Amino acid sequence: MTTPRAKTEDKRTTARKGSISEEVNLKDILKELQGIAENQKTFQDQLTTLKKDLAEEFTEIKKEMKGLQEDIKGMKEDNQKLGKAQGNLKTKLEKLEVKSAKLEERQERLERRELEFQVRIRNIVEEPGENVKQIVTQILADLLQTQDEEMEENIERAFRVTTNFSKKNNVARDVVVHFERRKIREEVLRLSKKNTIRFKGLKVTILREYPTSTMQKRRKYLFLTEELKKRHIRFRWERREGIMATYKQEQHWITTEDKAKDFYKLLMKEKTKPNPNISPSEEELERDKKRARAISPENHSIKPVVHLPNLIDLEEKESKED
Repeated sequence: MTTPRAKTEDKRTTARKGSISEEVNLKDILKELQGIAENQKTFQDQLTTLKKDLAEEFTEIKKEMKGLQEDIKGMKEDNQKLGKAQGNLKTKLEKLEVKSAKLEERQERLERRELEFQVRIRNIVEEPGENVKQIVTQILADLLQTQDEEMEENIERAFRVTTNFSKKNNVARDVVVHFERRKIREEVLRLSKKNTIRFKGLKVTILREYPTSTMQKRRKYLFLTEELKKRHIRFRWERREGIMATYKQEQHWITTEDKAKDFYKLLMKEKTKPNPNISPSEEELERDKKRARAISPENHSIKPVVHLPNLIDLEEKESKED
C-alpha cells in the first residue's frame, strides 16, 4: 500500500510538471503574437507603400485623362472646322455644278442653233473621186423641183462623216449638208417626209441633226423606245430630255431613267394583252406576215438588208412624227 507521504510527493511532482508546460505555452504564444505583430507591421508598411503607389498612379491617370480631354476638345474643334470647311466646299461644288449645267445647256443651245442649218443624208452610194456637193445638189434640186444652179447657191458645204456604224458594217458614210438659210433646210425636211428619194436605185433618207449631248441623253431610253415601236405605241422626243408616249389614250411624260424603267415594267406586265392602238385587222396582217416568213424561207430569195442602229431608227421615227 502507498503511504500518505508518497501520495503527497506524487502530487507535488505533478504540480511542478504542469507549471513548466504552462510556461512553455506562454512563450510560444508570445512568440506567435510577436510574429503576428511583426507581420502586421510589415503588412501596414506594404499597405502604405501600395497606397502611395496607387496615389501616384491615380495622379498619372488624372494627368492622362486631362490630356485626353484636351485632345478630345481639340479634335471636336478640328471636326467642327472640318465640317464647316466641308459645308463651304459642298456649297462651292453645288455652285460649280449649277454653272457647269448652265454652260452645258448654253453649249447645247449654240450647237442646236448651228445644226438648224444642217441635215444628214444617208445611203448615198460612195464612189472614189466623187463630188459630194454636186451629188447632193442634184438630189435636193429634184426634191425641191428647182434648178441645180439655184440649189447649189443655197448649199454652203457638203461633206461625208465617218461613224462607227459605217466602219463596222462597211456601208457608205453619211453626208452632212449645211445650208445658207434655215428656211431651205426646213423645206427639205418637209418634202422628204412626203416623197421617196432614190439615188442609183437605193432609197435615200434625210434626217435632222441633233447635238451630241442630246443623242447621249436619248441613249438611256432606247430600251423603252424599242419596245414602244414593237407595240406601235406613238411617242415623241422631248426637247430637253425624255419622251412623251400616248398609251391607252393617255399621255405619259417620261423624263427620267427611273420613270422609263417603271413604264417598261408596266408594258411587260401587259405583254400578252392586245394592243389598243392596233386594230384587229392590222394584228391579223402582222400574224399573216410572220406565218408567211416562217413557212418556207428557203424558197424565197431574200434581199440583204442593212439594219441601222437604234439611234438612227429613233431619228427616223421622230422625223416622221414631227
